[in-house]
Amino acid sequence: MSLRRFLVVCGAATMLAGTALLPATAQAAPNQDTPAQTASAARTVTLRYGPYTIPAAAGGAHGMLPDQVKFNIQKPCENCYVTGFKPNLVYPDGGNANINTGPMLHHAVIFNSAARDTVCGGPQRVLASGNERVESVFPAGYGFRIGSFDRWTLLADLMNHAHEEKTAYVEFTFTYQPASDSRMTPVTPLWLDVGGCLDSTWDTPPQQSEKSRTWRSTISGDLVHIRGHVHRGGIAVQTENASTGQLMCRSVAEEGGTPEFIDHHGHAEISDMPSCGGTPIGRIGRGDTLKITASYRASEEGFKDVMGIMTGWVAER
Repeated sequence: MSLRRFLVVCGAATMLAGTALLPATAQAAPNQDTPAQTASAARTVTLRYGPYTIPAAAGGAHGMLPDQVKFNIQKPCENCYVTGFKPNLVYPDGGNANINTGPMLHHAVIFNSAARDTVCGGPQRVLASGNERVESVFPAGYGFRIGSFDRWTLLADLMNHAHEEKTAYVEFTFTYQPASDSRMTPVTPLWLDVGGCLDSTWDTPPQQSEKSRTWRSTISGDLVHIRGHVHRGGIAVQTENASTGQLMCRSVAEEGGTPEFIDHHGHAEISDMPSCGGTPIGRIGRGDTLKITASYRASEEGFKDVMGIMTGWVAER
């Protein structure tokens, strides 16, 4: 999701609202935060955002519910450090909602309107996931800070492979530590996008192909965690520090690795995009050139509106 598209969608949503923005509905699962935990112990909370009713597939096309914006959503904690998160899409009863029964989490992106995005400016892109729903766990002692004045916005794009409408919630399970009880090293989100800042998507040719983009770093620090996202047909996405020659992470895509990632027609979607972590993975210097490259396999007509994104977290030094 490019920042330009996000800002256009947010502007349209604000005009439609016509009044002050109200907090989005979120449901917290019970008994997620145990009062008896010690001061430095990680805590866990699961939040659900929605509901979203996704239209049925019809005429050979998936049901689409694009660009759903929820402003001022509930945060997992205040004055704390998030040390990990697990995205999901679930039915109202908590059951897993995936393409084997219809729903698909095309993507979900959380923005912080109180912070500036390192790469593109505008609202900071804090975290994101596609239907691969990979968990991220930062190395011990690292986390991204949530302050009292941070305001989160969720943008969700959902699809439906089934021939009847489906209702689902976007769900995130967060682990965190209160800032007052921990000695954490803060990390800064770093969003690298093959599509760039203006448009995250492009079309691939019929033959196997790859597409790259570079960004000259405006920060310096240690990269401690990074995750990737490609669409169906994607082979891999990788980030290298072109200034030092270090390959920092290559995330190889898996399609249809488990049955819930295969729909009733036998079509598979991305089921895994392994992340990279380390203390550190590598050093990024101010002025270094980072290069992100996404590769896609051959297909008869090519793939439409694909993406190649890596989201990293840097401990600035």
